Amino acid sequence: MKVKVRDPYAALRFREFNMFMLLRFDMVFDWSMQFIIIEWEVYSLTKSALSLGMIGLMEVIPAIGMALFAGHIVDQKEKKGMLLKCILGFSIISFGLFLLTWPRIVSEWSTDTILYSIYFLVFLGGLVRAFLGPTIFSLMSLIVPKKAYPNAATWSSSVWQIGAVVGPAVAGFSITFIGV
Repeated sequence: MKVKVRDPYAALRFREFNMFMLLRFDMVFDWSMQFIIIEWEVYSLTKSALSLGMIGLMEVIPAIGMALFAGHIVDQKEKKGMLLKCILGFSIISFGLFLLTWPRIVSEWSTDTILYSIYFLVFLGGLVRAFLGPTIFSLMSLIVPKKAYPNAATWSSSVWQIGAVVGPAVAGFSITFIGV
């Protein structure tokens, strides 16, 4: 009886997949880190646990509400272009959040205006996230051959988990040593 040996690094043998995983890690790491910083800033502004809950609600409502619609659109569009649009969307949102921490804006705007602006940008992030999930999985299936897809899915999940854990840890250290 011949035993088939599975290659645990099969998906990593494809250069495009390696680049894709670096991009995926960077996006998850950055977004996770940014989310912790957003939560810290909102709590610093309001001292309210309810305000923290509103952040999650502002992201999950569009992400879940648009999921089926977004999946349909992603299926109809070119995947690389959709990924670039998602990255551009997250970049614009990140820049907007950065502007909301500028001393000039903080001194001129009311706390409520800053808070509602943060909620709005997080809501837009939820919309982008609704499109990002289907785009990532569709693109991954185009990068690796069908035989290597289960291995690629394992690596993709691992990279996501690492980014989701390391991002908030780095955010905590950054807040401590640098500030928001």
